[in-house]
Amino acid sequence: MLSLRLASIFVILVFSERCLVSSTSSSSHLQQDRSNEKQVQRTVLIVNDEWGTAKGGISTVNRQIASILVQAGFDVYVTALQADEADHKNAKEAGITKILTPEVGRYIRDKTPDLDWLKLHRHFFSYLRQEIPELSFIIGHAPITHYAALSMREDVFPEAESVFFNHIIPEDTETYKETGTPQRVEQKESDLFEMASKFDIICSIGPRMKSHFTNKYRALPHPGPTHIELIPQPDQKFFDIQMKEAPKDFKGSIFRVIAVGRVKGVEKLKGYDLVAQAMGRVAESFHGMFQRPPKLIIRGIPLDESDESREFFNRHNKSPYLQVIMYPYGTQDDIRIDFQQSHLCIMASRSEPFGMVGLEAMATGIPTLVTSNSGLAELIRTDEDLRMYAHSLIVDVGYNSTPDERDVKAWEEAIRYILNNYKVAFDRAQTIKTILRESKAINKSVENFKVILRERKNRNVELTNSERDEL
Repeated sequence: MLSLRLASIFVILVFSERCLVSSTSSSSHLQQDRSNEKQVQRTVLIVNDEWGTAKGGISTVNRQIASILVQAGFDVYVTALQADEADHKNAKEAGITKILTPEVGRYIRDKTPDLDWLKLHRHFFSYLRQEIPELSFIIGHAPITHYAALSMREDVFPEAESVFFNHIIPEDTETYKETGTPQRVEQKESDLFEMASKFDIICSIGPRMKSHFTNKYRALPHPGPTHIELIPQPDQKFFDIQMKEAPKDFKGSIFRVIAVGRVKGVEKLKGYDLVAQAMGRVAESFHGMFQRPPKLIIRGIPLDESDESREFFNRHNKSPYLQVIMYPYGTQDDIRIDFQQSHLCIMASRSEPFGMVGLEAMATGIPTLVTSNSGLAELIRTDEDLRMYAHSLIVDVGYNSTPDERDVKAWEEAIRYILNNYKVAFDRAQTIKTILRESKAINKSVENFKVILRERKNRNVELTNSERDEL
């Protein structure tokens, strides 16, 4: 009887010990799972050449992407070839974990940083793995950093998924450049197509690019990368600006019409020949009505290109009454001040894949005119709230590479109408600003981007946990 009782006690003790071990093991696994959820797939590295926005375009979108990812709960690292104290302060305020800059030896400290330094990451960014032990996503921008991002992924972060941002449509833009031969157009399109197959996620900026590359990617092997559209949001600082209406008695004052972007090499692409002729005619008409002619402001002229840029406008402007003022590249702060001091922003490109500057101008509340051949125009025409203002925002032009009388006249009439009816145009710009702030199309694309990255992140955490369990 005693032996039977002892045996029962022994069985109970063994069973209790096993339950305790099982419970401890389950608790340990649960803690490990939670630890893994925190450590795996929560970091992003965005590869770009600058954190600032002096170069506009890609750099502006780069900041927006970083901000979106911070909002989505990711730890965001960014590369930059140079970063001053203001850059680091701004990045910290934006929630960026760290700006990663090149390690420069004493023999090349006096050298100007080059994009190739990003490709030569083994030398200039040899500390990447030490800085980021585990990476979720690595992001590159076409046409400047996508090769570098892919190289970093292959050499340093094989566990990361790669994300490729399309900013260009060579078919639509290269033909208007000085170097735009058919061979160059084909080569650039082929490079983008081949690179797409090496990335996991592709984001096209705006509806025009999304449509273009959706068609191109039909030729990729199935299933191909995930391809989505992202419409970048203007920085909140543009929306925060309270535009001051021009004085009611405008006599003696001068209208300022601003365009943003360099001239040399992209004169035809940016439509500056059309702008010069159209603004010249507007200046003539103002002078004929005994009013002071408007000024044309160009923001984004490199120092070594100012003489050639000025000569270009002198050649295409037929009016002695049009004054063209040129300023160098500027930060977003500079551009915001430009918008506040101007009366009309024009984006006259013969083709523009998206048109971030035009979107920022609309967010500021300055009357804006954009080319019909742009991604921004497509956004305006398809947005359920903005489309009713399409006629006042979009200038309908063709694709001619030489100044076409119809196109010059279209810009002339659109510019003159706004300047002659400025009170109406200004009030309408404030309404458009309010609508843009709540744009369903922009908010939907941003949320979709966040969701896709979160879902990929969670899927990869599950895969990592299941692989560990199998071990």
